[in-house]
Amino acid sequence: MLEKPILIITASTAIGLASSMLILRYITRSFVKLGISGLDHHKPGKPRIPEMGGLAFVIGVAAASMPAVLLDFHVSEVVGMMLTVLATGAVGIIDDLKKLGAVEKPLLTAAAGLPLILLHPYSGKLFLTFGIVFRIPLIYMVMIPGLLAVVSNSVNMFDTMNGTATGSSLMVLTTLFLVTVLKHFTGGGFDILLASLLFSIVFPPMLILFAYNKYPARVFVGDTGTLSIGGALLAFSIIQGCEIPLIISLLPHLTNGFFNLSSVGRLFERSELKERPIVVSEDGTIYANRDLKAPITLTRFIAALGFRNEKEIIKAIMILCIISNGLTILTVLLGLW
Repeated sequence: MLEKPILIITASTAIGLASSMLILRYITRSFVKLGISGLDHHKPGKPRIPEMGGLAFVIGVAAASMPAVLLDFHVSEVVGMMLTVLATGAVGIIDDLKKLGAVEKPLLTAAAGLPLILLHPYSGKLFLTFGIVFRIPLIYMVMIPGLLAVVSNSVNMFDTMNGTATGSSLMVLTTLFLVTVLKHFTGGGFDILLASLLFSIVFPPMLILFAYNKYPARVFVGDTGTLSIGGALLAFSIIQGCEIPLIISLLPHLTNGFFNLSSVGRLFERSELKERPIVVSEDGTIYANRDLKAPITLTRFIAALGFRNEKEIIKAIMILCIISNGLTILTVLLGLW
């Protein structure tokens, strides 16, 4: 009975790793020449780095989904996740190449939730801690687009330093998988094979992308990567019934997004800002911008605490993410206890 699932999970892992690696190698060799690149403003000399590395994640997830689709194993769940990643990735591609407006991007990202609504690969129940469950199928359906817009754009706004968006998302995805494992082995009724399959489809491409995006970055993920990663995290949590753990794990992202928007007072694109949250000197030393018009961000707050270079700030951000994911596991354990 287990031979088919194990074969599919193994094939998905291998295909996801190989396809995303091949795409990233092409991107790092060709995109600067093609003019698809950006400046790494936090480093001395501001080196030019290939952009849109998130294409490797989108293509990797799509390729890794094929074994399950072809062998008819949890097709609605796999296709639901794959189409969500493709749809949010498409919004990111448009934004990277054309620059969408501050209102257009979240609206299009919300519309990318339609595959999950139409395929309905979820129970329509909201699982809270301490065994509290609400069955809200219609409300749940309406919530999905809004949740997708919030999660994807929160991950997008968290992409401020090398590897912060990809590294923190790896933590969140791993935490969500551990939550499903915990609930499965404590009689929560969760399908461990489905969780393992979805994890094997998303984790390998995300891991390879992080390897190229971590400090010092060889590639920027772009909105293509951040929006599609957010789409994958939300799709996984919805299919597995882990929405509350997702929210707890994303506390640094959501807090950063809240302060961004509240300090500016509206939806905005980074290119619209006259003042940046941090100031980078020629030798790479980072200071919090003292201008009151500068947006309040997590990076600016950490710089104001005395962290003076990119590596220190990245480390501080990752520690906050470790704490939030630890709180997620602790919350789940307390609920099970």
